[in-house]
Amino acid sequence: MAKLISNIHWIIIFYTLFQCYTVFEEQDDKLNSLKESLPLLQQQLSKQRKEHRQIKSYFKDIEEAKKNIEIVAKEVEKIQRNLPSQVDDTVNLSLFRSVSEKLNMKSVDLQPSLEDNRGFYFAKEYILKAQATYLQFIRFMEDVGNSEKLINITEVDFNKLDKKQRGRFQLIDGTVKIESYRYNPQHKENRGFEDIEKEFKNKKAKPKRRKRKKKK
Repeated sequence: MAKLISNIHWIIIFYTLFQCYTVFEEQDDKLNSLKESLPLLQQQLSKQRKEHRQIKSYFKDIEEAKKNIEIVAKEVEKIQRNLPSQVDDTVNLSLFRSVSEKLNMKSVDLQPSLEDNRGFYFAKEYILKAQATYLQFIRFMEDVGNSEKLINITEVDFNKLDKKQRGRFQLIDGTVKIESYRYNPQHKENRGFEDIEKEFKNKKAKPKRRKRKKKK
């Protein structure tokens, strides 16, 4: 027992050394594990940095696109405000009738239709049916087109009369469709920002296809 006590310090030293060795082994294992996982972590970090740059670039492009879209939308709204605020049937019908009478067109029938909502503007169609020479119809369209009002000839249809005619200038049945316009005060041009961002998110969510390795 006395011998054991006299050598107790060696026992303590060996035990301490053993504990230190055990701790060293554990730390060395952890260090090796970290070294092995380091390439994977570096790869993940590189991927995250790339995604961050892409997202940053995307939002920069989105902001630039929004500015351009806003410019276009404001131009459309500016054009919209240049349209008349209302369509006056009395004035329009009077114009068409006076031109047709000046040209001595026959059997003139004028019919206005309902307004058609086309987004930032309304269009109202007028249908003129008459009997006249081809040249008279051409003159009618020229005179109406040269008026100060915003008017457009949208459709023309000519048909030969069944009855026999004498003379150099033959009458034909004609139908002329004319449109007049006014702006829509309730319309606001759609910028489409939400659709652009939604499209980007959908593209980002789609998984990338892995390339198949070619068989040797």
